[in-house]
Amino acid sequence: MTRPALLKNALLALLLLGPGACAKKEQVVIFATARTQGRLWVREEPSLKNERAGGFAVFKRLYDQETLPKLALDAGNWFSATPEGWLTRGRSTIDCLGAVPYGAAAAGQEDLSLSPKDLQKLAEASTIPLLASNLYLKSNKKPDYLRSHVILRAGRRKIGVFSLMISSPAKPNRAKYLVNYKLEKETYEAEKAVKALKDGGADVIVLLLGVNPKEKAGPEFYREFLSKGPRIDLVITDEPTLKKPFKAGRAWVAGAGLEAAFAARLVLDLEPSTGRLKNVGWKKLPLYLEKYGQDQGLLKIIAGHRKAATAHFSRRVGLLTEAVPARRDARSPAAEFAADCMRRWAKTNAAIISLNEPAAGFSSGTVTVGDLYSAFPLDSSVVFVKIRGDDLERALAGIPPNDIAVSGLKLFLKDGVYERAETDSGPLVPGHIYRLAVPDSFVGGRDNPILSSAMEFANSRRYLREVVGWCFSRQRSFSRPEGERIVRN
Repeated sequence: MTRPALLKNALLALLLLGPGACAKKEQVVIFATARTQGRLWVREEPSLKNERAGGFAVFKRLYDQETLPKLALDAGNWFSATPEGWLTRGRSTIDCLGAVPYGAAAAGQEDLSLSPKDLQKLAEASTIPLLASNLYLKSNKKPDYLRSHVILRAGRRKIGVFSLMISSPAKPNRAKYLVNYKLEKETYEAEKAVKALKDGGADVIVLLLGVNPKEKAGPEFYREFLSKGPRIDLVITDEPTLKKPFKAGRAWVAGAGLEAAFAARLVLDLEPSTGRLKNVGWKKLPLYLEKYGQDQGLLKIIAGHRKAATAHFSRRVGLLTEAVPARRDARSPAAEFAADCMRRWAKTNAAIISLNEPAAGFSSGTVTVGDLYSAFPLDSSVVFVKIRGDDLERALAGIPPNDIAVSGLKLFLKDGVYERAETDSGPLVPGHIYRLAVPDSFVGGRDNPILSSAMEFANSRRYLREVVGWCFSRQRSFSRPEGERIVRN
């Protein structure tokens, strides 16, 4: 047989075998973001040498340019960094995710500052599935408005997705009780979700893993976690210290693009015959405005939220004759100011607040609603507490005195250690019942000394920032609060 004839027969044989015989690989792209925290639009980004970048309108242009089968996933924390995010309680971000559209998004631990009612409103307004696989209500029931897992299509493949929130990487796989919720053990929920996804025919299992923003999870955490649980193909995490993907057992671990300034592009190489994940390519893409442009439809959505936010936050609430900074030496004048407001509004004997509660102070001059949100971004509400004098004494001894501000109390320290406390009327009386006002964020832990010693407590459901705003509305102007509330000898 001549050489041309041999070549002709070989080509004919390949054609008879069908298109699958020529396929060397199959690829799916996942775009991953996390910790957008209410950052919706383009800004001068410090991490990119102040180039204009970021936002969902830019991301959509990048997403639409992708030619491979694709989907987008978000690992949560939707509103904590901007007043606009807090005003809409995450709705502005969720609207943008739906307009891209993302395949699914997972709630992050910061999102749990929302009450169950507000979280339900957010989920019901969302056009995409919101995931929280290990989240329970205080009643030990799963919130039925959130999903534990979802199967998404990318090309001809089924991508199974679930999510976990890790409260403490140093103490994993333990139930964690929060103010309004409970986080169940991670491995237990992972086993249930993976089984359901496999039963549903998922080709690839993806975990969106949210780490407590106050802690870090190094590679050893992922290796230990993945060695004990069910087989997961890909873990997408919001851990900012993770610089490049790595293998942990049979799973790939990769970081998401953070703060709406970056998007991670993950290229999944799949075995054509089985759909099994063989390799992951990863790249962190800066969302440069000049490179990608902006989607006009998303710009309209963002403009609507910005207009409403601008009108709300520009409202005047009061006047300060001098600045009230967040920190001054060992004090927090802003925290002391808030403590005075809580005590006055709640009509209590005293008030206690963490120095970390104010995120910012107040400048002198006009105070606006936007200033209140900037100073007190958390949705902390005021809690009423009844406690006996001797129990209050013991509780105060169990709280680091350098971590709190007080109103209606004077704390005396000796060599930096709590010694005693007095009210405006004198030393604490052991059997006397005192009424305190504290933020719920201050008494959120199960072992909190105030809460564990209280006779009674009740949540007012009134936000701390609203109480501070109420104070401003009650008189024409304020000055800086008096100091010397903690006496150090």
